[in-house]
Amino acid sequence: MGVGLQPLEFTECLADSPHFRENLQRHEKELERTSQQIKRLIKEVKDVVQAAKRLGAAQLALAASMEQFEFACIGASMTEDERVIGRSLHHFANLIRTIEDERDRMLGRAHEQIIQPLEKFRKEHIGAVKEGKKKFDKKTAKFCQSQERTLSLSTKKPEAVFQEADAAMDMAERDFCQASLEYVFQLQAVQERKKFELVETLLGFVFGWWTFHHTAHDVHADAEPLVRDLQLRIQRTRSNFEETSKQTESLMKKMMEVRQMHKEDEGMEDGAVSKAGYLFLMEKKAFGTTWSKQYCTYEKMTSTLTLMPYNQINVKTAGPVESVVVVGARPVTDAERRFCWEALVEEKPPLALQAAADRERAAWIRTLRRAGAPHTDTPAPRASDGELWPLDDAGFEFVRRLATELEARGLDDQGLYRVAGVSSKVSRLVALGRSGRLPPSLESFESRTLTSALKSYLRALPDPLLTRRLHDDFLAAAKCERSSERVSRLYSLVRALPPANRAMLQLVLAHLERVAARSDVNLMTSSNLAVCFGPTLLRAERETVASILELKFYNVLVEALLDNISAVFAPLPPAAVPPVENHNGIAGTSPSSIPLASRNDISVCDRSLVTCGGSSVSDVGVSGAAVGNYSPHHHQLLQHFSNAHTRVGRCSSSSESVSSHSASPPPRAPLTHSIHNPSLAFPPRTARVRTLYACLGESEGELSFEPNQIITNVSPSAEPGWLRGSLNGKSGLVPQNYVEPLP
Repeated sequence: MGVGLQPLEFTECLADSPHFRENLQRHEKELERTSQQIKRLIKEVKDVVQAAKRLGAAQLALAASMEQFEFACIGASMTEDERVIGRSLHHFANLIRTIEDERDRMLGRAHEQIIQPLEKFRKEHIGAVKEGKKKFDKKTAKFCQSQERTLSLSTKKPEAVFQEADAAMDMAERDFCQASLEYVFQLQAVQERKKFELVETLLGFVFGWWTFHHTAHDVHADAEPLVRDLQLRIQRTRSNFEETSKQTESLMKKMMEVRQMHKEDEGMEDGAVSKAGYLFLMEKKAFGTTWSKQYCTYEKMTSTLTLMPYNQINVKTAGPVESVVVVGARPVTDAERRFCWEALVEEKPPLALQAAADRERAAWIRTLRRAGAPHTDTPAPRASDGELWPLDDAGFEFVRRLATELEARGLDDQGLYRVAGVSSKVSRLVALGRSGRLPPSLESFESRTLTSALKSYLRALPDPLLTRRLHDDFLAAAKCERSSERVSRLYSLVRALPPANRAMLQLVLAHLERVAARSDVNLMTSSNLAVCFGPTLLRAERETVASILELKFYNVLVEALLDNISAVFAPLPPAAVPPVENHNGIAGTSPSSIPLASRNDISVCDRSLVTCGGSSVSDVGVSGAAVGNYSPHHHQLLQHFSNAHTRVGRCSSSSESVSSHSASPPPRAPLTHSIHNPSLAFPPRTARVRTLYACLGESEGELSFEPNQIITNVSPSAEPGWLRGSLNGKSGLVPQNYVEPLP
């Protein structure tokens, strides 16, 4: 699986460096490859539908395409969810091969289940990116041409001509920057979006095979845990995408605002590079002089100016890179072209350069005049002392009081820690805690005020709770593919924390563990709590596209800490456990290897994925993703995935059956005035029945079930036409005409 696409930073986007252009081309090639793969999938599905007699061969071709499909994720590492999603197409291909012999039935709804969504994705999302590229290329050409036309004006022209030309060039530059930022945002968004939208579409197609082919029942039973786990991972990946997309878009807008307010600082970089940007270099030839466009970078530590010939319109004009040691700079007032200046070079003639504007020329001269001066790091701006709250006794007392109060009365509140409190009330509570004046009772404060105040305290720490010193180490632990290795690293890293940080971390995690223990009521599993606390316990030093894309690993880290709190804080390090691989060759996704938190998430997911009359009935807080965002035919797919053991609303039974009996279930007998069917005789107890149709209980006393499930402890009910039995640890009524007895 290919990984390694570098994030397209907005700072590099505005600087428009050659390195940015090369990275941009890699993203564009990957997007074109994805488009071609989608086209190939669409063509092969059409062959399957239109040529039933060649269905077997078409299935093999489709399976081959699925195996060849690769996800190139942005960044060097992927989460476990992304790895499972990436491998899922290989699993789907194996499922298709198992039912190759059963090709008697046509793919009735294949067109709407796979062809239309893939075409829609390709046209709406990839097509939008291609339109953005056209706009980006057009604005690039317009800006560069305007720049060269303006800078080539002779100094003998009237001032009015210069003003008009400068205004036109500024307008072209602003349009170019806006188009560039929008294109980069679109390009990265579609790369992330395809991970869940394409797999979700193909997941629906594969499930259609199970519905249409009777022999796929066994495949369905074997693969159902994997599909459940995959559905949960897709949902979490969608949630991560929506969150990172919002933050990336916000960062994009901030960069444009910063550029407008501080345009003179454009091109400044952290570290050794103190100035970077495009300049025009005058070169003397045999028959005169020429001006070539150069991308120049100046390193303050070595006083080195590097010139790279580069033109955004024609990248083939790039030439050899030249580096010179600069000892100073001076303006040139009698040059033929405007904004000219000279870089003074050791033991060489000065370099005649032209900037894009007088402000840029002044900035370059100011920077190079400090050549050779000792380098001093400017401390990063910090929050004011009034906003900071160190790890002191007052802080520990504050967290203990809030946790105790929440555990006493708030553990059953749905969406705990996800629903934010009123800002003024939260600020007042934090101020009382900081001054050590908390009231004896906190009953007057709402639970959401307490949770928001606790998170506000952790965000107000001068150093994140997991510390900036260990930031990269914690991220590396979150990126471990093996759970045992991840827990072992977390054990060592927690020991490396300062004692106060370690004590506060244990206090917070112990409280969150008690919150997650009530996830069946509050719907806040360890996964959902990790989404709330990931960016709180671990924070990057600077907000960049790369740091935003790392947020998914923050969530993985906090979830791992919650799920393994006893091992992480144990006196002795955890024992190494070998990796587990299931019979399908997908490591870590067998039912026994799914973490407890994931199984809890599945139970919460079940209650939020039941459809009723074509619309969804969703509960609150499943990894932050709204189930209503799925398309209608995916709602039907998700209904089959759910256990439906919790009643969420009145809904008719499934209209399709995947058993060997009639496709439509018989009408259910009402609980009163029904006729008992004497043809089915059941022993008093321990009898077993097999369900023939899907059924969703319409009252608390009725069982919900899927086709081909086994109900045990079946006995006649006092209600005519109904039986009483047990399924998944729950007892209830079962319609007698929906089941058949088993020996």
